[in-house]
Amino acid sequence: MTISLPTGSASLDAHSLRSEPLNAEKVTTTPVTSNAAQEEANTSIHLDLSPVARGIASASEKAGNTQEAKNTKIDESDLPQEIKELLKRIVEYREKLKEKQQELEDVMRDKSLNDEQRQAKLDALQQEISSLNNSLQEAMSQLSKLVTQMDLDDGAVIEMMSLAMS
Repeated sequence: MTISLPTGSASLDAHSLRSEPLNAEKVTTTPVTSNAAQEEANTSIHLDLSPVARGIASASEKAGNTQEAKNTKIDESDLPQEIKELLKRIVEYREKLKEKQQELEDVMRDKSLNDEQRQAKLDALQQEISSLNNSLQEAMSQLSKLVTQMDLDDGAVIEMMSLAMS
Protein backbone atom coordinates (compact mmCIF):
# COMPACT_ATOMS: atom_id res chain seq x y z
CA MET A 1 0.00 0.00 0.00
CA THR A 2 1.38 3.39 -0.92
CA ILE A 3 0.26 6.68 0.57
CA SER A 4 1.23 9.99 -1.03
CA LEU A 5 0.57 13.20 0.84
CA PRO A 6 1.22 16.53 -0.85
CA THR A 7 2.64 19.06 1.57
CA GLY A 8 3.45 22.74 1.40
CA SER A 9 6.69 24.19 2.60
CA ALA A 10 6.15 22.98 6.19
CA SER A 11 9.09 21.17 7.70
CA LEU A 12 8.77 17.56 8.75
CA ASP A 13 10.24 16.13 11.90
CA ALA A 14 11.26 12.49 11.47
CA HIS A 15 10.30 11.74 15.06
CA SER A 16 6.69 12.78 14.47
CA LEU A 17 6.42 10.20 11.66
CA ARG A 18 7.42 7.30 13.88
CA SER A 19 4.90 4.96 15.40
CA GLU A 20 5.20 1.61 17.12
CA PRO A 21 6.27 -0.79 15.71
CA LEU A 22 9.05 0.87 13.71
CA ASN A 23 8.90 -1.37 10.67
CA ALA A 24 7.97 0.89 7.79
CA GLU A 25 9.77 -0.40 4.74
CA LYS A 26 10.75 2.84 3.01
CA VAL A 27 10.11 6.59 3.28
CA THR A 28 11.09 8.94 0.45
CA THR A 29 10.22 12.48 -0.57
CA THR A 30 9.80 13.58 -4.15
CA PRO A 31 9.11 17.04 -5.53
CA VAL A 32 5.67 17.78 -6.96
CA THR A 33 4.99 20.58 -9.40
CA SER A 34 1.70 22.19 -10.26
CA ASN A 35 0.88 24.50 -13.12
CA ALA A 36 -0.58 27.12 -10.77
CA ALA A 37 2.38 27.41 -8.43
CA GLN A 38 5.56 26.01 -9.93
CA GLU A 39 7.61 28.55 -7.99
CA GLU A 40 6.51 27.06 -4.65
CA ALA A 41 8.59 24.23 -3.29
CA ASN A 42 5.97 21.54 -2.81
CA THR A 43 6.92 18.03 -1.80
CA SER A 44 5.18 14.72 -1.61
CA ILE A 45 5.78 12.03 0.97
CA HIS A 46 5.90 8.47 -0.29
CA LEU A 47 5.41 5.82 2.39
CA ASP A 48 5.47 2.06 1.89
CA LEU A 49 3.61 0.54 4.83
CA SER A 50 4.62 -2.60 6.66
CA PRO A 51 2.20 -5.55 6.76
CA VAL A 52 1.10 -4.55 10.28
CA ALA A 53 0.42 -0.97 9.18
CA ARG A 54 -1.45 -2.24 6.11
CA GLY A 55 -3.67 -4.31 8.41
CA ILE A 56 -4.40 -1.27 10.56
CA ALA A 57 -5.21 0.82 7.48
CA SER A 58 -7.46 -1.93 6.14
CA ALA A 59 -9.30 -2.20 9.46
CA SER A 60 -9.73 1.56 9.48
CA GLU A 61 -11.26 1.49 5.99
CA LYS A 62 -13.65 -1.27 7.05
CA ALA A 63 -14.61 0.72 10.15
CA GLY A 64 -16.09 3.38 7.87
CA ASN A 65 -18.79 0.86 6.89
CA THR A 66 -19.58 -0.38 10.38
CA GLN A 67 -22.85 1.51 10.73
CA GLU A 68 -23.99 0.27 7.33
CA ALA A 69 -23.00 -3.30 8.24
CA LYS A 70 -24.82 -3.05 11.56
CA ASN A 71 -27.92 -1.68 9.84
CA THR A 72 -27.79 -4.56 7.38
CA LYS A 73 -27.58 -7.06 10.25
CA ILE A 74 -30.54 -5.35 11.91
CA ASP A 75 -32.56 -5.46 8.67
CA GLU A 76 -31.75 -9.16 8.22
CA SER A 77 -32.95 -10.03 11.73
CA ASP A 78 -36.39 -11.50 12.40
CA LEU A 79 -37.28 -8.70 14.82
CA PRO A 80 -40.40 -6.53 14.40
CA GLN A 81 -39.96 -3.41 12.26
CA GLU A 82 -40.47 -0.98 15.17
CA ILE A 83 -37.62 -2.61 17.07
CA LYS A 84 -35.41 -2.57 13.98
CA GLU A 85 -35.92 1.19 13.61
CA LEU A 86 -35.08 1.80 17.27
CA LEU A 87 -31.98 -0.39 16.99
CA LYS A 88 -30.80 1.61 13.98
CA ARG A 89 -31.24 4.85 15.94
CA ILE A 90 -29.32 3.37 18.88
CA VAL A 91 -26.46 2.34 16.58
CA GLU A 92 -26.45 5.82 15.05
CA TYR A 93 -26.33 7.50 18.46
CA ARG A 94 -23.52 5.22 19.61
CA GLU A 95 -21.47 5.97 16.47
CA LYS A 96 -22.04 9.72 16.84
CA LEU A 97 -20.99 9.50 20.49
CA LYS A 98 -17.74 7.80 19.49
CA GLU A 99 -17.07 10.54 16.94
CA LYS A 100 -17.77 13.34 19.41
CA GLN A 101 -15.61 11.72 22.08
CA GLN A 102 -12.77 11.49 19.54
CA GLU A 103 -13.28 15.16 18.65
CA LEU A 104 -13.14 15.99 22.37
CA GLU A 105 -9.82 14.18 22.71
CA ASP A 106 -8.49 15.94 19.59
CA VAL A 107 -9.41 19.37 20.98
CA MET A 108 -7.72 18.54 24.27
CA ARG A 109 -4.51 17.66 22.39
CA ASP A 110 -4.65 20.62 19.97
CA LYS A 111 -1.68 22.84 20.85
CA SER A 112 -2.74 25.55 18.39
CA LEU A 113 -5.71 26.61 20.55
CA ASN A 114 -5.42 29.09 23.37
CA ASP A 115 -7.17 28.31 26.66
CA GLU A 116 -10.28 30.33 25.80
CA GLN A 117 -10.72 28.69 22.37
CA ARG A 118 -10.10 25.23 23.81
CA GLN A 119 -12.67 25.77 26.58
CA ALA A 120 -15.29 27.05 24.13
CA LYS A 121 -14.83 24.01 21.88
CA LEU A 122 -14.82 21.64 24.85
CA ASP A 123 -18.04 23.16 26.21
CA ALA A 124 -19.77 22.84 22.83
CA LEU A 125 -18.63 19.23 22.41
CA GLN A 126 -19.68 18.33 25.96
CA GLN A 127 -23.15 19.73 25.26
CA GLU A 128 -23.40 17.65 22.08
CA ILE A 129 -22.23 14.55 23.94
CA SER A 130 -24.76 15.16 26.70
CA SER A 131 -27.55 15.58 24.16
CA LEU A 132 -26.53 12.39 22.36
CA ASN A 133 -26.39 10.51 25.67
CA ASN A 134 -29.90 11.70 26.51
CA SER A 135 -31.16 10.61 23.08
CA LEU A 136 -29.48 7.23 23.47
CA GLN A 137 -31.03 6.71 26.91
CA GLU A 138 -34.45 7.68 25.57
CA ALA A 139 -34.14 5.24 22.65
CA MET A 140 -33.03 2.46 25.02
CA SER A 141 -36.02 3.20 27.26
CA GLN A 142 -38.39 3.05 24.28
CA LEU A 143 -36.79 -0.23 23.24
CA SER A 144 -37.33 -1.66 26.70
CA LYS A 145 -41.01 -0.63 26.64
CA LEU A 146 -41.49 -2.18 23.20
CA VAL A 147 -39.93 -5.45 24.31
CA THR A 148 -42.29 -5.56 27.28
CA GLN A 149 -45.35 -4.71 25.15
CA MET A 150 -44.49 -7.22 22.42
CA ASP A 151 -43.61 -9.98 24.88
CA LEU A 152 -40.66 -11.19 22.79
CA ASP A 153 -39.17 -14.60 23.47
CA ASP A 154 -35.72 -14.93 25.07
CA GLY A 155 -33.98 -15.64 21.74
CA ALA A 156 -35.35 -12.45 20.19
CA VAL A 157 -34.36 -10.41 23.25
CA ILE A 158 -30.82 -11.81 23.14
CA GLU A 159 -30.56 -11.08 19.39
CA MET A 160 -31.91 -7.55 19.94
CA MET A 161 -29.46 -6.81 22.77
CA SER A 162 -26.58 -8.19 20.71
CA LEU A 163 -27.49 -5.88 17.82
CA ALA A 164 -27.94 -2.89 20.13
CA MET A 165 -24.54 -3.35 21.78
CA SER A 166 -22.51 -4.27 18.70
